[in-house]
Amino acid sequence: MKNSFRLPEWNASIADLGTLLPLSFALAAFNGFQPAVLFFLWGIVFMLGGWWYKVPVSVQPLKAMTVIAISAGLPAEWLTTAAVFYGLLLLLLSLGGIVDWLQQWFSDAIVRGIQLGVGLILARKAVELVLSRGWFLNAESSSSLLGGGVMVALALLLTLARRKSKLPLGLLLALAFMLFAVFSGRVMPALPAADSLLRPGLPDLSLLPDVMLLLIIPQLPLTLGNAMYAASDACHRFWPERSQKVSPKKLGVSIGLFDLFIGFFGGFPMCHGSGGIGAYKQFGGKTGGTVIIMGAILVLAALGGVSEALFWIPVPLLAALLLLDSMRMMALTLGLDRGYQWLVAVMVGMISLFSGNLTLALAAGLLLERVFFGAWLRKRMNRYKWYKNFFKPLFGGGRIV
Repeated sequence: MKNSFRLPEWNASIADLGTLLPLSFALAAFNGFQPAVLFFLWGIVFMLGGWWYKVPVSVQPLKAMTVIAISAGLPAEWLTTAAVFYGLLLLLLSLGGIVDWLQQWFSDAIVRGIQLGVGLILARKAVELVLSRGWFLNAESSSSLLGGGVMVALALLLTLARRKSKLPLGLLLALAFMLFAVFSGRVMPALPAADSLLRPGLPDLSLLPDVMLLLIIPQLPLTLGNAMYAASDACHRFWPERSQKVSPKKLGVSIGLFDLFIGFFGGFPMCHGSGGIGAYKQFGGKTGGTVIIMGAILVLAALGGVSEALFWIPVPLLAALLLLDSMRMMALTLGLDRGYQWLVAVMVGMISLFSGNLTLALAAGLLLERVFFGAWLRKRMNRYKWYKNFFKPLFGGGRIV
């Protein structure tokens, strides 16, 4: 099974930039990371992941850890140390079989609820991004209702272009603005020194208790739920014939290895994510070529000294990508075939939306499903044929892989 580099893969390659660029911009602004270092290391991981999995498995900064790091203004040394220890923890959980044992707690309803929550949060973030940042990440913030209208128009245009044309419209628009930023002098190309993109160093063992309590423990449930179980499920639903190499355990191993590499060379830790996988599917990606292309763009931008040009991609375009991404993730809820499962998934999604905390939503979903929706209540809900017949036409069958 080979990767493809045809037009659909090029079109889908930028689909997850709506998540990647705002988070990397914040890490550069508040935590002292150099964009070129972040993009160079992430780009390598993109290409390795696409080469290995042969499907568009997304690569994203750890979201909970990013939010905590930005809020606390933690220095980059803390975060590279966290990357190494987080990588070791994921390898221990995955290779030790703990990930497989924990999977029994993540039912169809819980996984779909996490995916619904991710979709709802992405939709909200799309609106917040365009209203708070205005037109460009790398410019003075400004509220823009017009930007919201442009976001909706671009989302519709990208959807139409995806259905009616083979041109990678989103990628062409993004590249056009990046080139404009470079040739207009907004970004001054400066080739980095030969070794400046790799900053080797050992983790600070004295920081282990702090990074464990402050960064690793809050991130772990989200990684298990969204980056491993939900991500594996999304791959098998979208590309069942190509996802033989994808499983929660293997995703955990790749996250662990990638974060060890990133941490030892001065970057910020990453994970996989069901939202990014949904974005690639939305834009027609089918093979690992999708993420290899994006990885090559990130590496070339870093090597060419023009990484900041990525921050001049218009915010309404990034928000439109997020909006389309959210729709694909929310649609996965339609795979549930029982009323109580749908109710659990919706509750997890709603708590995710209103709290902004997927870990809290996951805990609430497990409590509802395991305690309030015990076997006694489930049997009685499923006994009534009218109830099942009402939900089944709306939500087709499906199971987690």
